[in-house]
Amino acid sequence: MRKNVTRALFAALAIFVATPAFADGPGTAGPDVAAPPVRAQPVQPATPPAAQPAAAPAEGRSGVIPLNGDELTINVPNGYRLYSAEEAYAFLQRNNATAPSGTVLGLLAPANTDVRANNVWATVISYDAIGYVQAETASGLSDTNLETQTRDARAAQNKPFEGFAVMPAFVAEGTPQVVWAERTAAPGGGQGKDFRHELKLLGRYGVATMTSIGSADQMPAIEAAASEMQNMLSFPTGRTHADFQAASDQVSAYSIPGLVTGVAAESGTAEAAGDGGGQAQTAFGGLAGYFPWIALGVVVLAGVGYMMMRRRDDDDEDDEEEAAA
Repeated sequence: MRKNVTRALFAALAIFVATPAFADGPGTAGPDVAAPPVRAQPVQPATPPAAQPAAAPAEGRSGVIPLNGDELTINVPNGYRLYSAEEAYAFLQRNNATAPSGTVLGLLAPANTDVRANNVWATVISYDAIGYVQAETASGLSDTNLETQTRDARAAQNKPFEGFAVMPAFVAEGTPQVVWAERTAAPGGGQGKDFRHELKLLGRYGVATMTSIGSADQMPAIEAAASEMQNMLSFPTGRTHADFQAASDQVSAYSIPGLVTGVAAESGTAEAAGDGGGQAQTAFGGLAGYFPWIALGVVVLAGVGYMMMRRRDDDDEDDEEEAAA
């Protein structure tokens, strides 16, 4: 009994001694006041990003500019600007227009035009080294089926075609050229660029093209500018259509109507220039100039062969006469 009382006293003393160890330590409790609420630091507004600089406008040039390794020269007056081939491709893409055949060389537009705007027209300059296109085939443009042939060709080429806005015509004076215009969407369809004006200038080794793309209501402005722009583009001496050398130059597989339809001859022979009787062209190219010499060689060989046969016959007769004697 005494042991139990002693143990209980020691246990109570241990609890009394250990209690301060669990306290917060010495100090005054202070007034019984609730602690102030903890407030989050105010969020500072984010610093706005620096304004992006506006894209630099397209840079165009004027003056005399060689194109495609001096195969062409363009003389751009102050009222116009010539932009890079990259600007030309971007213009075609924005307007959902197909690129002309050959190599795109640049984009020509009036000087006060922002070629990157959506409501402007501009002219793509290109060159296609297809050889010498014979001017004699231009009579095929009078074929009454030309528009139907063009429509069929555009369908095969997966290109839109609603008909000719300006019928194709050939101009032989100066630099020979063929010009026409197409509607690439139904009139009044509200589909943006629905007018395409084509001007192709013939050279010794190929064709330079000025493709103007705009809307139907811009047709008067495009046609007025086309008569001015055609004089800007020229072939240097030695590369003009008049410099063609039949003995060495390649005759194109395209006729004048073929430039309109975009269809060349099959199996190396150019298509006939329509039912109107245009002269068909061949793909013999430079061999055409050698035909007279080949014919002369055949005649000479035939003459030599004849003389040898004649001499042989004479020798045989002499042998027979000697044998008879």
